[in-house]
Amino acid sequence: MCPRPYRSTLRGMRRIGRVSAALVVSGVLLASPLVARGATTTLYVDGSVSACSDTGPGTASAPYCTVVKGVSKLAAGDTLYIGDGTYAETIKPIVSGTAAAPITITSWPGRHPVLNPTSYGANISSRGYITVSGLTFSGTRYDGVYVSNSNNITVTGNSVTGAGHQVSGQTAPGISVRGSSQSVVSSNDVHHNNGTGILVTSGSTGILIAGNSAGFNAEGYRRNANGINVVSPGNTVLRNVTHDNEDSGIQFYTGGNDNLAALNVTYNNGDHGIDNLNVTGGRLIGNTVYRNCTSGINVEGTSGGYQVIDNVAVDNAVYPAYDGIACARRAGNIGIWDSAPSSTVVDHNLVWLTTSGKMYAFGSTYTSLAAMQAATQQEAHGVQADPRFVAPASWDLRLLAGSAAIDRGDSGVSGAQTADFEGLPRADDPATSNAFAEGPRQYDDLGAYEYQP
Repeated sequence: MCPRPYRSTLRGMRRIGRVSAALVVSGVLLASPLVARGATTTLYVDGSVSACSDTGPGTASAPYCTVVKGVSKLAAGDTLYIGDGTYAETIKPIVSGTAAAPITITSWPGRHPVLNPTSYGANISSRGYITVSGLTFSGTRYDGVYVSNSNNITVTGNSVTGAGHQVSGQTAPGISVRGSSQSVVSSNDVHHNNGTGILVTSGSTGILIAGNSAGFNAEGYRRNANGINVVSPGNTVLRNVTHDNEDSGIQFYTGGNDNLAALNVTYNNGDHGIDNLNVTGGRLIGNTVYRNCTSGINVEGTSGGYQVIDNVAVDNAVYPAYDGIACARRAGNIGIWDSAPSSTVVDHNLVWLTTSGKMYAFGSTYTSLAAMQAATQQEAHGVQADPRFVAPASWDLRLLAGSAAIDRGDSGVSGAQTADFEGLPRADDPATSNAFAEGPRQYDDLGAYEYQP
């Protein structure tokens, strides 16, 4: 199976794409300058029209020519619309919004602005209550969108591509959130960056990473770029698609403790689907992890206190992946290694291989779920069976009727969701027994998708 040409993979995101800062508990606004003004204003930038002027009023009929000018005029509560054209400028707000009067910087409705400066595409530092949406950031030297020491920032509905260079010291993530809190990164298409797609680091906490597509990100000269990389505590990674990345689809490394990854779809990545190294307290709930180069769900090193529940993990570590490379590293659809087995709980997971290989690792490796259950007393409600994906050759990993993943989940586990990857409600399939399900709803399906009878 070869990787397909790039196209956006936000299947079903139309139902959940309007993730907003309202889903995140508000934090304390950082000390930053505010501009007092009696009424909010809508400002316009369009460098493609002859009527534009940076000395004009910035109205729809007489817009500013430059993004820098438009941003410099913003006050709390204002909206800036950016029109057609390519702007070699960085969005760098000089004031914050407030909870009652946030600032919005977005595309002019029906238009398609592109920002390709030689620095950051957007640089939001020590600010709060700002939304950046509907823009394309392309070919930036540094991070496409850079958020640092800020709170209540929303980065949503953008396309971010081509950040950095495939040279040591010049790589860059598509979107980075550093030392920030209570913010949202949602419904972005983050692809073909020369570094990780989305990076959350430097103690950032309370960050919701939801509904994004992160694919084909690579440093090129070494295997290091992930779709989503979280190395900070207390964040949520929800309903994302990560695929065809040079390293793992989703990664939690040292510092990334007490995070939740739920209802993500991750496939054809050059290392793991979801990788966890030297981290504690993680919850991996209801993800679909398919055909990654090494173990699909991987928990190793000094990691511990993990819950790995309600996932579907199929054909990992047995086929070439990511540009056709073969991997001889960690094996198993689910791999719990090193010191992790002593404090990790695995249950209600579906595993399956269409060729010979290691089905599971839990301290030791096992070629069948039954052997793993007998040796470890884990996975009491697990199942080894064909998940009956709709069209795995084209990466459609929804469930067909008769799938062993139907009505088999634990809806009571911390992090379980009431709606699936596509925002569809949980549904009880009358043709399927609920004998193996647990929790208040004894019909949640395993993996990211809920079969709709």
